[in-house]
Order: sequence, then C-alpha cells, then structure tokens
Amino acid sequence: MKRLYLKIKQVVVLAGMFLFASIAFVTMAQSPVLISHFPMDLDGGKTRVSDVVSGKSYIVNNVKPVRENVPGAVGNALRFDGYSTYVNAQFNAENLSNQAISVSLWCAMENYPMIDINGANTDFTYIAGNLKESSTSSGFAFVINNRGTYGFEVCIDGAVVTCYATMPFPLYEWVHLHATVDVVTKYIRLYNNGRLVARVGFTGNAISVGTRPIIIGKSYNDILSGRFYLNTINGLIDDLKIYSGIADAPPTGIQPENPLDLSIPKSRFADEIQRPVFHGMPGANWTNEPHGLVYWNDKYHCFFQKNGNGPYWGRINWGHIVSDDLIHWKEVETAIRPDKSYDIKGAWSGCVFNDAELTEGKPHVFYSAADFEKVSIVEASPSDDDLIEWQKPNNPIVPVHPQGLDEDFRDPHVYKVNGKYYMIVGGRKEGRGCVTLHEYNPYTKTWSNDGRLFYQASSKNFGEFWEMPSLTQMNNGKWMFITTPLGAQGGVQTFYWVGDINEDGTFNPLSNTPKKVELGNMALDGFGLLSPSQMQKDGKNIAIGIVPDKLNGDINADLGWAHTFSLPREWTLDTNNNLVQKPYSGLTALRAGAKSFSETNFNLNGNKSLAPVNGRMAEMEGTFKISGDANQKFGFLVRKNGAQAVSINYQPATNTFTVDAQNVPRLVNDSWIYNGLYQSALPKTFITGETLRIHVFIDHSIMDIFINDTWAFSVRVFPTDTQANDIEVFSEGSTEVLSINAWAFTQGNETAISKINNNEMNIYCANNRLYFENVTDRADVWIYNLSGQLFLKQNVSKNIRLPENQIYIVRLIDGNKSVTRKIITTYS
Repeated sequence: MKRLYLKIKQVVVLAGMFLFASIAFVTMAQSPVLISHFPMDLDGGKTRVSDVVSGKSYIVNNVKPVRENVPGAVGNALRFDGYSTYVNAQFNAENLSNQAISVSLWCAMENYPMIDINGANTDFTYIAGNLKESSTSSGFAFVINNRGTYGFEVCIDGAVVTCYATMPFPLYEWVHLHATVDVVTKYIRLYNNGRLVARVGFTGNAISVGTRPIIIGKSYNDILSGRFYLNTINGLIDDLKIYSGIADAPPTGIQPENPLDLSIPKSRFADEIQRPVFHGMPGANWTNEPHGLVYWNDKYHCFFQKNGNGPYWGRINWGHIVSDDLIHWKEVETAIRPDKSYDIKGAWSGCVFNDAELTEGKPHVFYSAADFEKVSIVEASPSDDDLIEWQKPNNPIVPVHPQGLDEDFRDPHVYKVNGKYYMIVGGRKEGRGCVTLHEYNPYTKTWSNDGRLFYQASSKNFGEFWEMPSLTQMNNGKWMFITTPLGAQGGVQTFYWVGDINEDGTFNPLSNTPKKVELGNMALDGFGLLSPSQMQKDGKNIAIGIVPDKLNGDINADLGWAHTFSLPREWTLDTNNNLVQKPYSGLTALRAGAKSFSETNFNLNGNKSLAPVNGRMAEMEGTFKISGDANQKFGFLVRKNGAQAVSINYQPATNTFTVDAQNVPRLVNDSWIYNGLYQSALPKTFITGETLRIHVFIDHSIMDIFINDTWAFSVRVFPTDTQANDIEVFSEGSTEVLSINAWAFTQGNETAISKINNNEMNIYCANNRLYFENVTDRADVWIYNLSGQLFLKQNVSKNIRLPENQIYIVRLIDGNKSVTRKIITTYS
C-alpha cells in the first residue's frame, strides 16, 4: 500500500508540475510584446512611414508625388486615395508567437473598396495584413469587401480561419479594430471600438504567422483596371500595432484624438494647373451626370454620379455637394450607395422630386438601379433635413423595362401635370431613341409599366438611345423636353424640344426636329455640356450639366480626378421658343475682392493687356461693335505666354465664333475631332453697327462662354505651360469697343466629406446605449428604423437602450440645431 501511495503521490506531483508549467507557458504566450508599430506619420521627405520598433522606414506607393498625412486618431493618419496608395513593409514576424497574437489599428473609410467594377466579385482585400493563401497558408489580415463585410483572417495549422462581423463596416466614422488569436482558448475575437463584434472558435494547435511583409491598404494580389488598383482602401489608416501575445482590447467606446476629416488634403492638388476651383465637383476621383439639383433646407443640393475610389468609371454611387449660393460648393457624404440586391451593380442616374402629396413634402430620389440582369427604377426618401441619410423601402417601383422595348432602360424623371404624376424613363424602341411614360396611381400607390411612350425620335439621326431625359415648364408656359441621345448624327450631344403636354401625359412638340443646347458645332461627340439638371427658384430656371474632360485614363490617373460641372446657367425661351442662356446672376458674387480691369468706349487695333487681371481663374466680358471691315476679328486671348495663347474670337465676315487652342502646349483630349480648333456659325448674322457681347469664365481647364446672353457652350482645354497666365483683349482691324470688364478670382470650393456635425453635436452608441455630446437638457432624440417608422421619441435626459444587432436612424434636435446619424447597435 505504501508503494502504491508513493506512486500516486508522484503522479499527483508530476501532474501538478505539468499544470504549473502549462499555466506558466500560457501566461508567457499571452503576455503582449509589441512586435511592430506603424504610427503612419510620414518622414521629413513626406514619402515614407516607419516601424518605430525596428526603426526601418518604407515607401508609400502613391500616384501623386506628395503623400498625405492628416490629423488622425492618434497623431497623424495616412490618407489612402482609393486607387493607388499602399505600403509594403517588413516587420519582425519571426518574433511572433504561434500561440497568441493581437493586431489593432484605426481606420476610417469614405467608400468600400471597388474590387470589381460591376460589383460581382465580392472577394476581400486587406486593410492591413500579411496573409498568404496557398497549400500551406500563413499570416493574418484585417479584411473588407465591396459590400462592407469585414473581419479578421488568420492561418491556423496552415489553413485560413475567418472571423467576420455581422454588421457592415461603418463609413465616415473612426473605427478602432482589435483582433486577438488565442490557441489556448481556441478563439479569435474581433473588437470594434472596444466592443466585441465577432468571436469564432477553431481546433488547430498553432498560428501560422508567416514571414511575408505586412501590406497596408490593399491585398497582395493586384486587381487592376488599366492603371487603377481596384482593391485599395479609400480613407484613413492609423496606428497599426502587432503584438506577440494577447493585448487587451481598448475600453468600450474608445475615442480618437482628432475628429474625423476625410477632406482631400490641399496638398494633393496644390500645384494643379488643370483642376477647376470654382466649378462644382467632388473633392477627387470620378464624377459624371449631375442630377437632382434642388433647393432644400436653405441649401442648394446637387447630386451626381460618383466613384469615390478613383478617377475611373465603376459601381456608381450618388455623390452630394451643397452650397449656399451655387458658387461655393462643399462635398458631403455619399447619398445613395449600391447596397441592395436590385442596385448592387450601380445606383445610376435619375432625379429628385418634391411634392406635398407624392413625397409628403420632402425631396425623394428616383434612380436607375442595376443588378446583373436588368435595370429597375427605385425610390429613396431622406431620413434627415440635410439629405445625408436615405432609406429605400418598397422597391423597386418599376421592376423591369416595359414589354416591347429594348432592354436599355434608365434615368427616370418625375413630373406633375394636370393634377397627375408621371415618370419618363430613357429607352430605345425599334432602333430609335424614346422615353417611356409611367403614370402614378394614388389609390394603389403604384406606377404603370404598360409600354406607353412619352415621345420617340422621328429619325435615327436624333439618337438610337435617349438617356437623362428631363421635362421643365418654361417661362412662357411651354414645356421643354431635354435628352442626351446616344448614336445621334454628330455623336453625343444634348438636344431639346419645345411643346405641350397632352391630357394623357404624352408630349406634343412644336417640331419633331430637335435643337441643340450648346452652340452649333461646339459640342460634338460628347464634348461640351451634357445631361443638364434643372431647378426653378425665385422665378429663375437654373441648369448645371457635366462637362467631360475627354482625357485618356492614364492622364486621369496622374491627375487624380475626372470631369467637372458647368457653371450654373439661367434658361428662358424667346418668342420663337428658342433656348436663351445667360450666366446665373449670382455669379457676380465671385467678383467680391477680386482684382479688376474696366475700360469703356475706345478703339482697338491690336492687343491690350487686362492687367492686373491674369491667371487661370478669371471672368471677362466685352461689348464690341461690328465695323463692316471684311478682316475684322475680335475677342480675348487667355492662358497667354508670349506668342502662344488660347484665342476666343468672332469674325463677322464669316459669322464664325472660334476657340483656338492649336498653338499652346496642352494635354490633348480632342485629336480625333477638333484638335484644338472649335468653330461654329452663330444662329444670327450680325450687320454693321450691331454689337456683340462676349462673356467668358475661365477656371483652369474649363471655359464657360456666353454670347449676347443668348447662346452658350462650355469647352475643356488643358494648357501645360505654368507661365501662361496673361489675358488680353484683341482686334484684327479696327474695332470700336464699348466696354471691357474683367476680374481675377481666388475663391474656391471645400472638399470636406466627413460627417455633417452641426456645432459639434454628436450621437454614438456603446453597449447598446445611446450617448449624446454637446447638447442641452432640452434636446430630444427621434429614433427611426430603416423603413422610416418612428421607433422612439424622448428627451435625452432619459437613458435609451436599443436592441442589439440592429440599425437605426437617430436624429438629435436641440433648439434650431440638429444632427442625424446611422447607429449600429452592439454585438453581445
């Protein structure tokens, strides 16, 4: 018995020693040791970031020579442009434990990564990681896809184990991600701002930590469209830390040091001689048709087709810029994103319509929603008065193109006439452009889809497909129908017809032959103003359109942006129902504080400088008298350096108006059609003694030109001479000049695209409880579900807890201030 007792005792002792050793090993394995730390501060040369643990620095890949640091969550953050920025860096992977690791970083995103232009591929890319998938996979990574699904992936025993959050990654917010992998407990844990949002168990015995470099801002594989990376991050990444062992997650609701600002840093375009400044456009990357120009809540709003990830077409969103005056624009959050099954390929063009009955007095968005099989028409309503948050219940409202029409079917426009609501949609039937007609039934709250046509081209010469149709009642009561045909004679250009609306909502034009919005031949083949959006305010009909740059993709990649919008124009119809165009009267505000030139009643034969007015942002207006001299030619020279200049002129003998950029060095965007020479006859021939007024706005690569406050066109010219800044008025032959006025501008637009935050009021959620910042006890909170139904209304002084794993629209109102947030409640 004694011997047996001794053996038992030895076993117990040995077991105790094993247990002690195991505990000691676990403690050692889980005690965190910082292996690598990338604060993301740029070095003195503004090109590299460093691992402060190893002391080594690494180049930031970026298409622009200047990389961008902005105020971050901790110190400075690195701004990733969405199509070219990433860092490939070595780290001390050999020092990582195969039993426990922890990784953390701060991140804020403007958009989810593109991955696939059409949105079909939902593969993941890295926010940061060194994951290598193969027969024996290794490494780890924070990952995200184009639907916003995000998480942490790690290789255990050579196989990838995934841990994904159940809710999408929040956009326009600072997010602290923290992940731990513990072989002892057999769990991967993922934290978002200190809250546990996912936990996954595994059965393996060792972490395959890998030896590859850490890559920040994209995955190792390159997904490209031309020169554009599709798998890069658009936003901020900051304070990446990698630990051997288990580092504690931060406290719930961890707050960054600096408020989020996703503005495009001024340094990105500081020396840009091509990028417009006082024209509306997003802060960077790609834009196209503006739509939904509307005045609401004391602001002008313009929505537009946007790809925030790069200056190329792909998986389109609705961007959003706002203005107090139609001059100074500020970009705010993306309004409509392709996040539903019916719009996953893109939220394409449409309109904004506001009516007391149909939309309950709020602007509603109607747009083309593309999936991988068809286009449908859907509707979105705002959840706040800033038109920032939108909801999409009960869609689609027109599920498919009408029978009997070709599949091309997009770009809805809603209007009301004779007490009824109609929608027209661009289409094609039997090889000719057309627009379909859909009538709203107020009793069933549905739209017809029976194949009726609002109007169709009388000839293929006027287009094989009509896009971006719109309808506006003009100053004389007539209706102006506008569309941008594809396949028209002369290529893409914007046409209009004038007529009446019949009792059944269809169109009865005064003539089946359309007229051109832009002057004569100045806008062939997709040049000039296209797809204008219109609004009516204070008795004015105001229009803004896209003016494409027509550059190739390589140049757009170097520039970092593509396309711009025209200046606002005022439109009326004359007694012959011709379109009359002049600059929006509010543009005179640009002149405040500007250097100016003014002279009246003088004879000119040669050139005259308009100094001190010069540069790449200016306005010139001149009134010239027709002399009868066959050699008379007069106008302005801009972007001039020595003998080289862009000439804007009129020659009465041939009745020809010209923009001539043939002799200036430039980025060539028109070689196949204009090659720098834009010429058109004027609709009227001027005789001796009559006057002609030329009114020009130049803003770097765009010129908006108005003639006699009647005809207009916009043209893109890209001079490359940085010294070409002189501006002159000139005449060949003697010309009596009645007046010359000019102004040099310095004003520009803002590009801030962080969350709207009125006077620092804020809402956030932690542990399913709502918290409020910078409000008084009188403030009230309104909580809606995503269908727009009011869930709760109460004073902020009372505790508010919400069910977990839900999304709410929360509006905070304190006196005359308000702020709206999309709130995602926590994972238990």
